[in-house]
Amino acid sequence: MPEYAVLMYHPRPGEGEPTDRAPHDAYARSMETSGELVFARGLADPRQARSLRADGATEGPYLESAEAVVGVYVVEAPDLDAAVAIASRNPILRQGGGVEVRPVG
Repeated sequence: MPEYAVLMYHPRPGEGEPTDRAPHDAYARSMETSGELVFARGLADPRQARSLRADGATEGPYLESAEAVVGVYVVEAPDLDAAVAIASRNPILRQGGGVEVRPVG
């Protein structure tokens, strides 16, 4: 079955993950139970990133942004529409954040 990456965005970069983890844990458990979840990990604060380019490395994220990627899920779904439906249940959407869904190539 095709796999899709679901990137989670937090609306306030540098503030880490949403403070209310319970809905996220329940969401992950529901995807595990249904067999949709392949992989899930939260990411450290973007200020801990190191960005590399041909001319060197810089501390912090590569781009200044109003949002920061705080986690990633990989889900199995029959098509992009089904993956979007899975992602639309992500609690970060109700916590002011967003998600991006991409096919894993």
